[in-house]
Amino acid sequence: MTLVLKASLLTAGLLLSSSTIAAAESPEVEFSQALAVTELKLDKTLLAQKFDLAQGEMLANTRCIACHGSAMLGMMPTYPSLMGQKTAYLFKQLIDFKQGDRTDPIMQAQAGMLSQAEMKNVAYYYSQQAPLSLAK
Repeated sequence: MTLVLKASLLTAGLLLSSSTIAAAESPEVEFSQALAVTELKLDKTLLAQKFDLAQGEMLANTRCIACHGSAMLGMMPTYPSLMGQKTAYLFKQLIDFKQGDRTDPIMQAQAGMLSQAEMKNVAYYYSQQAPLSLAK
């Protein structure tokens, strides 16, 4: 095998590997793969829908910020920061609250008002935020 052919094959392999990795890391693919291993009964169109970052931000700022905003986190350390968490993880927690698999009156009420699409979008919004620093 010539050196040029070897270099071409190596380059093609690297390009294919990097494109596969990039595709696997897209938010939609990661979300779908993570939820595929759960037993959630999801609206089938939900997985095909693109994330709506603007809707997620609006929901976070109107429904979540009172308890999960940075000002409140200093006063109520039991309320977790959602910033930087994985989309599928946050989505699953919201589903669990809505279905009663997790119990907390406030979260059950909040999650109960959200559609699965809204849950997906607010979870995505928080996943795109930089995690809060624990340093003071």
